[in-house]
Amino acid sequence: MPLFEFECTKCRSNVENILKKLEKKTDKTTVKDLVDKYNNIHSLEVLDLDNEKLLAKSGKMKEDAIVKDYYIDDGNKLVLINMDRYRFQELIYEKEDEKKVVCECGERKYIEKVISTFAFTSDLSTDMPKPDLSNLPPSVRAKTKLTGYIEEKDRPKKNR
Repeated sequence: MPLFEFECTKCRSNVENILKKLEKKTDKTTVKDLVDKYNNIHSLEVLDLDNEKLLAKSGKMKEDAIVKDYYIDDGNKLVLINMDRYRFQELIYEKEDEKKVVCECGERKYIEKVISTFAFTSDLSTDMPKPDLSNLPPSVRAKTKLTGYIEEKDRPKKNR
């Protein structure tokens, strides 16, 4: 029973299109139009990190959806997108089951198999790499704190 990861390329390209449009213009009308245009996007918020204020917000948060964050405008703006998952795992028993995989948005045609990030994490006893913060603006970097804490569920069994 292998577990495979899949990604809906249509949903992913929707997010990429949103970020491109928000790079050009981040007003309330644009944000509202983007939420209305894409059915896998439930809510969208754009925050100005330098001035610490909300620039635009539209839509309603869906409880069972995920929130992804993206930085635009050289890291000066934060975009929070509440959307359906476009990357997901499925158990595949037979080769024909791959053709039946469906994204949360209902799309079946644009699903592709991707490399599993879980498959590369086999030994949790080693130190996990820390994210590179050098591309963030200094004001954001100063507010970001990384700790060495590993959640209980992610610790190796011998150290619990």
